Formats: sequence, C-alpha cells, structure tokens
Amino acid sequence: MSSTTFKPGTLTQEETSLNADFVTEFEVEGFASAVNVGFGFEYRNETYTIGAGDVESTSTGPTFAQFGVGSDGFQGFAPESAGSFESDSWGTYIDFEADVSEQLTLGSAFRFEDFDEFDSTFDWKLSARYAISDSLAIRATANTGFRAPTPGQVNTLNTTTTADSTGRLIPSGTFPVGNPVAIALGSVELEPEESTSFTIGAVFETEGGTSITLDYYDIEIKDRLALRNITVGTDEMANLIAAGIPNVETLDGSNLNYFVNAFDSNVSGIDLAVTHDFALGEGKVQVDFRHSYNKQEVSNVNPNTINASRAADLEDQVPNNRTVVTFDYDSGNHFSALLRINHYGEWDSSSGLFGPGDGTDIANYGAETLFDIEARWTIDDTYTITAGGDNIFDALPDAEQDGTLRFLGAESALTSPFGFNGGLWYVRATASF
Repeated sequence: MSSTTFKPGTLTQEETSLNADFVTEFEVEGFASAVNVGFGFEYRNETYTIGAGDVESTSTGPTFAQFGVGSDGFQGFAPESAGSFESDSWGTYIDFEADVSEQLTLGSAFRFEDFDEFDSTFDWKLSARYAISDSLAIRATANTGFRAPTPGQVNTLNTTTTADSTGRLIPSGTFPVGNPVAIALGSVELEPEESTSFTIGAVFETEGGTSITLDYYDIEIKDRLALRNITVGTDEMANLIAAGIPNVETLDGSNLNYFVNAFDSNVSGIDLAVTHDFALGEGKVQVDFRHSYNKQEVSNVNPNTINASRAADLEDQVPNNRTVVTFDYDSGNHFSALLRINHYGEWDSSSGLFGPGDGTDIANYGAETLFDIEARWTIDDTYTITAGGDNIFDALPDAEQDGTLRFLGAESALTSPFGFNGGLWYVRATASF
C-alpha cells in the first residue's frame, strides 16, 4: 500500500552581510563645494541548503508503473541532491561627489568585488549635472554592474520521473553545471551577468512651481542565466556512455537541464514626471503626472534555452506604456484624500508551458485604466483612520485567450500587469506616538 503523505525535503536560503561605511570630505581650491567622499567594505555569504526528503518520497512504490518513482506531483530530494552550498565575496568601494562650479556637479564611484567561485569584478559609475539656469538643468550617468550566479543555480540537483507519449517512465531533472551528467552534455562554468547602462535627462522648474523631469535610459545586460533543455537522444547517449555515467540506460529519452549564460537583453525607455501644487480653499492639491515608455529586446539566444515564445514574452509581456496621474488633497485641517488613475497600455503574451514555443501562439491584450481612491482623517495629531479602494470600478483584463488555461478555469488573462482579481476595498487605523 502506498503512503499518502510525504515530506519531499527542504530548500533553505540564508544570506549574511557585514559592512562598514564611512563618509568624509576635503576641500579643493577652486571648487564651489567640498569633495564628499564615501568608502566602505562588505563581506557577504550566501548559503543554499537542500534537505533530503523522506525515504517514501524518493523510493519506488506500488504505483511506480503508473506514476513513477517517489511522491506523485513532486518527487522528493534524493540523498545525493542534499547538501549545503556556499558563496563568499569581499567587496570595497569608494565614491566622490562635488560641485566643481556653481553650475556643474560631478560624481564618480568605483567598486571591486572578489568571489570565491567567479574571480573578481570591477565596476564604476560616472555622473554629472549642469545647471543651465536657475530653472533648467541637464544630468547624465553611466555605469556598469553585475549579478553573480547564486549557489542554487550552480548546485541544484533535482530529478523526477515522468511518462513519455508511449507511457514509458523516464527521469527528468536539473543538474549542477559541475555534475558529470551535465558536463557530458556540454555544460561549462557559469559567468556573472554583466550590465552597462546610461541615462540622460533634464530638470525644469517653472516660476509657478511646476516641476518637469524627462529622462532617457538604456540598459544592456549580457550573459543572462537560463536553463538549457536537452532531450537525450542517440548522440547524447553516446556522450553519457563515454563519460561512464552509471545506469545510463535510464536517461535515454529523458529531458535534462542545466544553467547556462543563455542570452543578452537591452532595455531602453523614457520617463516623464510633472508635478504642480494648486491652492484649493484653505488646503492644496498636488497633481503628479508620470508616464513611462520602455522596450526590451532579446538577442544572442543560445540554442535549447529560451524559446521564441519565451523571448517574445520577455519583450512584450510588460506594456510598453504606463501612465499614472495622482491628485493628492490636503485640507490643512486633519483631512486628506487621494485619487489615482492608472493606465496600462496593451501587451502580448504567449501560452507559456502550454504552447508550442515557436512564437505562433502570441495573443494580444488590450489597454485598461484603473481608479484608486483614499480618504484619511487624523485625530489629535496621533490617530489616523484611512478608508479607500484600489481598482474601484472592478476593471478586469481581457479574457484569457489560451484554450488550455480556459479549460483549467482561467477567465481573465493570467499575465495581466494589474492582476485579475478586480477591486479591493480597505479600512486602516494607525497611531503615532
């Protein structure tokens, strides 16, 4: 008789950080201000622990012929998967900022970090702001960045048993890049993701109190991480046999994965913000208008990593256009209120896991506008009662266009950027002492 309850194991992520930061300044003759200097040091430890599941979750049971090895749905972590994997790094940084003149402010920052597993990295940031007049200034920044692979991405070993189209049970799973199976299938050591970005913009203040900022940004990320998916066929079996993998016959026809530096991406866009205060009786209304346009492009995709549909989702699943207009009223006498209008542009989405993966299943979803309101009452400058609602007109995204997801019960688009649960009302009380 099969067990009906299982403990498939545990995944634990622990992060420890110890840092020291210092600030000082010194004078430079001819500068309009002192040079502000910040510097510091940081030690970071990241530990990823896989705890083995109980014996029943990983062993062959009486339903093996129908459902495979271990607990159905999620096979437990086998003893060979268990372990504690650490990543240590040491970093140091220094930054400078000063008003070189009454009009020009310059800044720079440099960071060096050394990883146990990924050598070292050196990154920098340069910034400048120039005041053309009392009301107009331009600004720009350029910088590099990085993200090292996590211990989980480097060391995860998780296999499960599934059935192929003929009903034959085959193992599938994710292997660490240093595992003999992954090496035989072509894995190489992972490299950190690296980015280069720059922004340029302007700030304009009118005599009437209107503030306008406009910024353009461009972010390029190289060597982004993703899983490589391999279906084991004749050539792969030959490599596995040559590598001396034990019980290699069980891997014939299986789906195996390991992490690789899979693709590059570029995100660029424009952010516009306009704010102005209006008098209203004894109080005031602050109007805040913000619009953002951004576009992501995916390139240099390695074979058998992200497919065409996933690449399309990365590029188009987030609306290119987003607008937020906020009216924030303060009576100056214990009452304030807010009205926010959120507009989301149209977006595209594939069927994900249920689609063919070739980009032919892309569906378009229309734009939508949501309204939020909030009222706040303050009593004795101590107690505040807040009542409000998000999406008060219960706007929903277009109907889900994927047939499989509709069959499973989805009515509105699951990939909606504003969710599919409709409106939310709330009451909140706070006290400040």
